[in-house]
Amino acid sequence: MTEVESYDYVVVGAGAGGGVLAARLAEAGRRVLVLDAGDDPVRSADAVSPESRPVGPDYQVPAFHPFASENPGLRWNFWVRHYADTAQQQKDWRYRANWEGEAVDGVVYPRASGLGGCTSHNAMIIVRPNNADWNHIWEITGDASWRASNMQRYFLRLERCRYRWLRWLDRLFGWNPTGHGWRGWLTTQRALPLRAVLDWRLRRTMRRALLTTASLLPDAAEGWGWLMRSLGDPNDERLLDVEASTICLTPMSSARHTRTGPREFLLDVQRRFPNNLTIRLNALVTRIKIDPVSRTASGVIYREGRRIYRAAAQPRGEAGRERFVGASREVILAGGAFNTPQLLMLSGIGDREHLAGCRIVAVKDLPGVGRNLQDRYEIGVVNRVRQPWDALRGATYTTKDRLYRQWRRWGTGAYTSNGLLFSAKFRSRTDQERPDLFCFCLLADFRGYYPGYSERINKLDYLTWAVLKAYTHNTAGTVRLRSNDPLDRPLINFRHFAEGNFAPDADLDAMITGIRFGRKVADALGKLIVEEEVPGRHLYTDDQLRRHVEDNAWGHHACGTCAMKPEDQGGVVDSEFRVYGMRNLRIVDASIFPRIPGYFIVTAVYMIAEKAADVLLGDREPV
Repeated sequence: MTEVESYDYVVVGAGAGGGVLAARLAEAGRRVLVLDAGDDPVRSADAVSPESRPVGPDYQVPAFHPFASENPGLRWNFWVRHYADTAQQQKDWRYRANWEGEAVDGVVYPRASGLGGCTSHNAMIIVRPNNADWNHIWEITGDASWRASNMQRYFLRLERCRYRWLRWLDRLFGWNPTGHGWRGWLTTQRALPLRAVLDWRLRRTMRRALLTTASLLPDAAEGWGWLMRSLGDPNDERLLDVEASTICLTPMSSARHTRTGPREFLLDVQRRFPNNLTIRLNALVTRIKIDPVSRTASGVIYREGRRIYRAAAQPRGEAGRERFVGASREVILAGGAFNTPQLLMLSGIGDREHLAGCRIVAVKDLPGVGRNLQDRYEIGVVNRVRQPWDALRGATYTTKDRLYRQWRRWGTGAYTSNGLLFSAKFRSRTDQERPDLFCFCLLADFRGYYPGYSERINKLDYLTWAVLKAYTHNTAGTVRLRSNDPLDRPLINFRHFAEGNFAPDADLDAMITGIRFGRKVADALGKLIVEEEVPGRHLYTDDQLRRHVEDNAWGHHACGTCAMKPEDQGGVVDSEFRVYGMRNLRIVDASIFPRIPGYFIVTAVYMIAEKAADVLLGDREPV
């Protein structure tokens, strides 16, 4: 009889949740297997990427992040509906009925597979959640370990801050009023390239935009005060309780101005603890093996092959035969808001009627699986400027230009940045409980996600004011199986605005406030701005802008599809990440959030992964 391969923990997904948790468990002496359907973006021998766009630099160079999201060596393209009403959905110019010879019927939603997951292509923005985000989970679960006073220590644990000089005071005197971490696995930096500073026109533009933005903020005097105290740092712990409207110089997850994240953490732990951590790539998990009587997860079944999942880029590889690997302790799902509920449903965990319609026998009737899908609403105010920015002179965003050579040799120049100049977070209404708008200036032409969107980054004479609506109210989105074929993409519908389960006026009005705010900032730049191309100044009434937002808003922070809340309220996991009614099965990814946290979801996922490690290792903070 062949001996069954087995580990203490099998972690499905090597992204923000699974990668961090697996590394922590292996550090603690557990035998861990990580399975991911993609490859290593830096060391891949796969020749699917074009010669002009090798996947390694697209992953590593901060300025190349839009190209990473479209690189065939990384990308998983999901095609989602924002509306069930096809007539309304087709008003979005990004909608495609067909693409690359395939019927897709939706709007592209970029995801990434491989070592690092979506942290391989994101914009590397690191903004930690507000205290209210964690206290909300405490309130609905009754588990006091989710209190903000306990949760914020996980940010301190994971961060290796390199942009605040106070680390020396903490080291010498133990004084750390900002709450930053100095010795974690995730290095954070600010990117203000020297070339950008020397570009007098860009420097003058930043000064005018910053002053105008600061003057327009609600409670502008208070905002100026917090700007001076925090030095524009959105992760200063003193801001988390007061939740002030303020200007930010948004940090990035980069080390020596190169992308860093769970990939680097995993590889470092594997180097230090080779007997504890096994990473198996190009391995797509197709279902969880569950005993139907005891409802115990004993392992997973997977298939090997390059790009075999149908969200992957063509040409797709051949799927190998099914293999089983056991988990003597637990199976941990970390596939994200789309793939985790899909895998649960394929394994017989979900709404019984939906599973029956896909010819799957229900092991556990859990209607909340795939429900509660949430996202932020985003829109761009895109302005064409009078001439290309000097800071980007000669930029082709390839490995052939001078700016790439400058980045590679000395770690300097425009390519050290993700393109953000500055950000502002503020309340859309004076009676708003906390800042619900997070807006930022980009040196780019960014109009949302669609096939080929990254090509517009090569246009060097644009400035975009991106409006991000945090704390959206709509939770009506769903993820449903298309079929019982594990290689199929699921059906995803966010049910935006009027199709949602909450009156859309508050979210729409907030978006309009963000657009008008951005226009005032552009007006302050005077003759520098030639034209507002999107939405266009011909749209100026509230009704016109409302229709523009309804037709064109997008998002890229999907979460909530396996929510952490009571089962009778649609919950899927309890406060210790355990799937209700199951044994030895947990979920640690963005799907567990009952309400979307502010403002960039990846930092919140890092923090829950750190907490999950404590839970699994029995090291919870006393409460």
